[in-house]
Amino acid sequence: MIGIRPVQIAAMGSKQIFKGDKPAGLRCADCDEYKTCKDSPYVLQHFCHEDARGSRCCFAVDTGNHDSASCIVRYDTGMHVAYSQNFFARKHAQKRGAIFLGYEGTVQFDFYTMSIQLFPHRSARVEQITFDDFQQAHWGGDAVLVRGFIDLLKGGPSIAPLHDGLLS
Repeated sequence: MIGIRPVQIAAMGSKQIFKGDKPAGLRCADCDEYKTCKDSPYVLQHFCHEDARGSRCCFAVDTGNHDSASCIVRYDTGMHVAYSQNFFARKHAQKRGAIFLGYEGTVQFDFYTMSIQLFPHRSARVEQITFDDFQQAHWGGDAVLVRGFIDLLKGGPSIAPLHDGLLS
């Protein structure tokens, strides 16, 4: 996104919430806590009025991934970036996007609100741009990568070269 080379990285992750002693491979519908677990599709749909997407227990011993992680990256220009992800934040607390701070202004975008905000540092105004909701995985990014891969197989250039993936 910024096109410069990282030279130093510090990172950590933790698994403090989505861990437990439920059997590996357990599906929510087969669990004895299906109607009481606060993260089961049944409870989320019927009591929290949320879209119930998951079908595997997030408290099983084989959940694998961390539930929170952060990293700081320093680039060859001296600039640094802080990145954090927390998979347990919900509703109005959830955010997915980025904030770019510069001397002249700040740009912020959030995939959940489908908006970009521009904050000129020498003005009291805030500009907001909203865009249509994407009903696709990763807001359409997956479809773009698949199309790019198909084009690559047909002999075209890569839209996501390995070098860029490694930098990312």
